Amino acid sequence: MTIKKQMIAGKLVELLEHKPVDKITVKELVAACGISRQGFYYHFQDIMDVVEWITAQALQRAVEVSLAADSPQDALKNVILSLMNNRKLIYHLMASQRRSEIERLLVQAVRTYLEKVLRAKARGLSIRPGDLEAAINFYSYGLVGMLMDELMKKEVDVDALADQLCRLLTGDIWGLAQPS
Repeated sequence: MTIKKQMIAGKLVELLEHKPVDKITVKELVAACGISRQGFYYHFQDIMDVVEWITAQALQRAVEVSLAADSPQDALKNVILSLMNNRKLIYHLMASQRRSEIERLLVQAVRTYLEKVLRAKARGLSIRPGDLEAAINFYSYGLVGMLMDELMKKEVDVDALADQLCRLLTGDIWGLAQPS
């Protein structure tokens, strides 16, 4: 990872604090960075390439933190807190005309996150490959949907949300059902 890539990504994040991604041009970004267009294109193809790089870096950090967490709830809490700290940025990404592209990127990031964490934490579990694929797809879309919904709320109880998501992911949510 180069310092220039980090600088470009950081400036894009700053610009995204104020407006949607589709309103930011390469010209505006390079001016904010104080670099040439060629300098930008040496590192990235376009603005969305920068967004993808930022997402990949955040994903890598989330996996590292999750693998070091004491419990699944702590791992999820750290992911939720990271999203909450970047909610304005995410809001501006989602408010753009590229929303479907951003949603696909988020689902892919969550999918990769789940795969990496499951492979590291669930060694020795026996599950058919097709079933694992279906479960990861199901949870990826569900988690992105729930998290995006929560991010739009004024206040979020991070502990309660992490606990609820953990129960959903482990199947323990059904233990809450009370006979009528």
